[in-house]
Amino acid sequence: MTFPDHFSDHAHRYEAYRPTYFDSLFGYLTSLVPAHDLAWDCATGNGQAALGLTPHFRTIIATDASPRQIAQARPRPKVTYLVAPAERTPLPDGSVDLVTVATAFHWLDFPRLPRSRV
Repeated sequence: MTFPDHFSDHAHRYEAYRPTYFDSLFGYLTSLVPAHDLAWDCATGNGQAALGLTPHFRTIIATDASPRQIAQARPRPKVTYLVAPAERTPLPDGSVDLVTVATAFHWLDFPRLPRSRV
């Protein structure tokens, strides 16, 4: 299956118009899980939510189907950016402590999302 790429053509402007998130949101999400080793920020765009997870998790994997979005992401020591659609993540089953999808859930093929990563 090919995935439509609605965002690559304006990836260089995407960060300026995307919402930012309160630190308290990430604190709350972190409080919901017992371990804080690995978080997966699915459909990360250029990584706003992934960056918000860095104070709370040892490692963050941030994936997006758009190579241009990933190319625009801000590098951080704890964050690994990968080009991958949410429905075909390279993460092994049972390896993730928390999965986040900031404002992209409506773009995902929900029935095809892996359910056993956490």
